[in-house]
Amino acid sequence: MSIMEMWKSNALRTAVLVVLDMALISLGTLPWVVLGLLLLLIGMFLAYRQGTYFGHEACALLDNVRRVEANSDHPGEQFDKKVLSRTWSVGRGIAGVLAAALIPYLAGCVYLAAVMLDISAVQMPARLVALVLAMPFLPILASWFDSFVEIHPAIVTLLLVSPFVLPLSIFAGYMQGPRLWARSEKAMAEGRRRARAKSRVAKKRPPKVAKPEI
Repeated sequence: MSIMEMWKSNALRTAVLVVLDMALISLGTLPWVVLGLLLLLIGMFLAYRQGTYFGHEACALLDNVRRVEANSDHPGEQFDKKVLSRTWSVGRGIAGVLAAALIPYLAGCVYLAAVMLDISAVQMPARLVALVLAMPFLPILASWFDSFVEIHPAIVTLLLVSPFVLPLSIFAGYMQGPRLWARSEKAMAEGRRRARAKSRVAKKRPPKVAKPEI
């Protein structure tokens, strides 16, 4: 998984959740809250599952790179930077989280700064962008707020924390990569041992002698 892949995955998932949440608003507050929270949980679960896929694939690529470099006279020269950028790395995962959260986090910061500095020309468009990007998380507060115009600590917290929720869900799955890769390698090794054992048993069995017909 590269940083760009994580960014694209998060952007697409956020866009889908925003569209679905906008459609749910017309159903009323209670359905929006219940279904919106359900959608958010599903989105987080799918993000986690995709993270496990990213992590497993990244570990497989890292193992392949290490094998090739171990048998090479010039380690580090066998692969280009694009390939190496997709190998498993904790630092790369963290960078992916920060990159994926950057735009919605900056949108929230710009809106809050415009309010605190009383820049009226910026407040309206900044609020619109920040709230649209935070739309999947607004059902969390919808039962307590009729609107999200006022600056309340809960709203400020939501704007500054929500950008990291889906990226961290991907990251949580991504961190399972080494464990999943080790488990799949163990399963493959056991499968090969079973196949060899069956082959040896088959060789030891004497061929069946056909009985003469009477």
